[in-house]
Amino acid sequence: MIESLVFASDKPMTPADIAKVTRAEAKDVRRLLGELHEEYKPRGIHLDEVAGGWQFRSSAANAPFVRELLQAKPVKLTRAQVETLAIVVYRQPVTRPEVDEIRGVDSGAALKILLERELIRMMGRKEEAGRPVLYGTTPAFLHFFGLKSLRDLPTLREFTELTAESEAVLSSQMMSGELDRPSAPTAAAPSSEGAEEGGSRGQ
Repeated sequence: MIESLVFASDKPMTPADIAKVTRAEAKDVRRLLGELHEEYKPRGIHLDEVAGGWQFRSSAANAPFVRELLQAKPVKLTRAQVETLAIVVYRQPVTRPEVDEIRGVDSGAALKILLERELIRMMGRKEEAGRPVLYGTTPAFLHFFGLKSLRDLPTLREFTELTAESEAVLSSQMMSGELDRPSAPTAAAPSSEGAEEGGSRGQ
């Protein structure tokens, strides 16, 4: 039943969602999800925990072949968008003036694209002169990068301790949208003006 429900859902299913539909205990659902996760590890399709839920996703190792089948390109972020997103991730909730101050340039266009892609969201307004908008990440951000939660991100200290080579590789992966994020075989990723169209969850 768990396999059927997760496969049929168009978004990650939480243990609570599954328990409600199957009328099972949540602890039993979590145990079975863990067993299925291990069982699918060596296969071409994985059952992964993403953005607080569980979803079937194709193996990252097979992404080039899946992309060729779907004739899709990976979602790409520009350097400005990556910089802006990183600041929002680690400083949220954060305002546009604060982002601009850190980057040293105007970040309006990058924030607009990130909002359109639903990687960030407006969280309210800061109680100060002008009441600027506060920005933070979304569940779609976790899903896009294959993260369970924000706790899976490296700390700023860990990031600054990366070697130059490792930092270059990480930056390249973020800009190409090719972090270790195996995906499910349906639904196209959002696209935006000035960036390449997204692929699918089959990438």
